[in-house]
Amino acid sequence: MNKSERCLAILEMLQKKHRVEVNELARIFKISEMTIRRDLNFLAGQYNITRTHGGAMMANQSVVRMISFDESRISHREAKERIAAKAASLVKNGQRIFIDAGSTTRIIPNYLEKDVRAVVVTNHLKVAEHALSFDNLSVIMLGGEMIRISNCSYGPVTEEQIRKYQLDIAFLGAAAVGTDGRLYDGYSPEARFKSSIFSVAKRIYLLADSSKFNTYDLNEFGALSHTDGVITDEGIDEEGRNLLKKFNANMMIAE
Repeated sequence: MNKSERCLAILEMLQKKHRVEVNELARIFKISEMTIRRDLNFLAGQYNITRTHGGAMMANQSVVRMISFDESRISHREAKERIAAKAASLVKNGQRIFIDAGSTTRIIPNYLEKDVRAVVVTNHLKVAEHALSFDNLSVIMLGGEMIRISNCSYGPVTEEQIRKYQLDIAFLGAAAVGTDGRLYDGYSPEARFKSSIFSVAKRIYLLADSSKFNTYDLNEFGALSHTDGVITDEGIDEEGRNLLKKFNANMMIAE
């Protein structure tokens, strides 16, 4: 079991038990306590879990991947800028586009041609706020219940509203792209909403930097085979390229 699979298993334990202990995890996975501590420190930086002296815990709620809008903390920044620019080049004048809350997707407006007018649909407050700063973009913020920790709307109202729109393009990010060809998100309500996008968008592009391939997260929302293109960076390794080829995904390298 590699680190990605082990961390996913730890998250699933936290989801069920709300507390894990280092010594217990070391016995279960047959690895050193030092390795488990590193795993827990990594997870505490990515999810809404709290490190304790002997392990980790979380409140009686769903595990949530923490989405940072602090630009200084974004990893793989240069690759994500290139990916966003490649995505923006696909947008044509007058199109209706969906942009999700990913750290790559949300910077797409920065790279749109100055004379391109488009309608941006989103379920994320920060994405809507960012798009509103561009005079040539009209913005539709989807209603519904808000996820306080990530500033996203979600639930039946949000999903019903998005089904009323016909989108030309949807740009989606993913926390992970598994070896099974499935797309994963770190929070189940957000994953359920993302899955509804596939039924209303004429074309769907996945934006994923090279670190996302052959990894897993908690919640599935789609498949590589259902996308029209996967925009990634030139750092994608042979294993990642083989994954895209296996599931007939249209790989688009942002150089």
